[in-house]
Amino acid sequence: MTHPSQVLKIAVVGCSCRAAVACLRRSGIEALAADQFADADLRELAPATQLARYPDDIPDWLAATDATHWMYVGGLENHPEIVAAAAEIRPLLGVPSPALPAIRDPLLLQETLRSAGFLFPETSLLPPHAGHWLIKPRRSAGGLQIRSFQHPTADEEVVYQRLLTGRSCGAAFAAINAQAQFLGASRQLFGRKWGAPQPFQYAGSIGPISLSPSHADALQSLADHLVASTELRGLFGVDFLQHGDQLWPLEINPRFTAAMELLPVDVMRRHLAAWLPEYDLDDESFDTRCPRGKLFVYAPCDFVWTERMAGAVRRALNELLLDLADIPLPNTPIPQSAPILTLLAAGSDVGGIAAQLRRGARKVRELAAAAN
Repeated sequence: MTHPSQVLKIAVVGCSCRAAVACLRRSGIEALAADQFADADLRELAPATQLARYPDDIPDWLAATDATHWMYVGGLENHPEIVAAAAEIRPLLGVPSPALPAIRDPLLLQETLRSAGFLFPETSLLPPHAGHWLIKPRRSAGGLQIRSFQHPTADEEVVYQRLLTGRSCGAAFAAINAQAQFLGASRQLFGRKWGAPQPFQYAGSIGPISLSPSHADALQSLADHLVASTELRGLFGVDFLQHGDQLWPLEINPRFTAAMELLPVDVMRRHLAAWLPEYDLDDESFDTRCPRGKLFVYAPCDFVWTERMAGAVRRALNELLLDLADIPLPNTPIPQSAPILTLLAAGSDVGGIAAQLRRGARKVRELAAAAN
């Protein structure tokens, strides 16, 4: 293992930064953060700021910090103008703004992947005449605002995408020295059956999971092509569907993803190594390879998170052998359908973890309803 030649302080910005900051701390790297929530446990991990005007305030906030570098997490890739402005202030450890459309725009992605021989769901600006389709924002994040197609819309910022069925998964990679390194895969939890307010909204993940050799090969080929044909660098995620023997990529996330904290890999040193070779590791694994899970719990009604409720939630989750994260500050109003907190679980199999997370989420929602 080589030794870092400089002391880093990484500013993390995005909708919710706690998971990325926790991974940085796990890697022994100092961090600070700015997001929409600045939850209590994030503030214990690092200096954290809740931005009143997210994401517009990010460049000014970054300029006022002593960060050596910065990186973005969920959602900020859909604001390339903010990424560009912030990159003028501190060195960016991430995909630069001009490269984002080729990775994020579903129409461009369809063209580039299909021309290279990869599968991709049929996607169009024109409304379909038959079949089962989705309406999807061109700047999507976390499955928000994706819905089943019923009638054409006047919204010019959406596409129509053919609906596919299968098991929803995500794969994590690191692009280092123009090579795609596979870090692990996870099962994705989404939609109302997992308590999310919207039908395709992301709710959590369980991983790592095993992949068939054919799917693993297909993912590696896809990642290799993406790294060779775009400016992907550092951590990135691939959302995909397993449909029989076929693997259908759905979306590329050019950043740290929510599921990456579940992997028994030092993901942040992988990320840093893409720019700073001294952070490369000979041994990048942590102790456990047992699967872990996380689940966002969404509010069933308007209520206020109090210290009393926090105590009741902790006692209930301790009995269920669950940890919690993304914990609101005391006396925080939580509107209906907003995220309350995140449940974390570990176990020997994916099914057992899923059941454990379901029980915990049900209990938290019950306590929230009683506090209303």
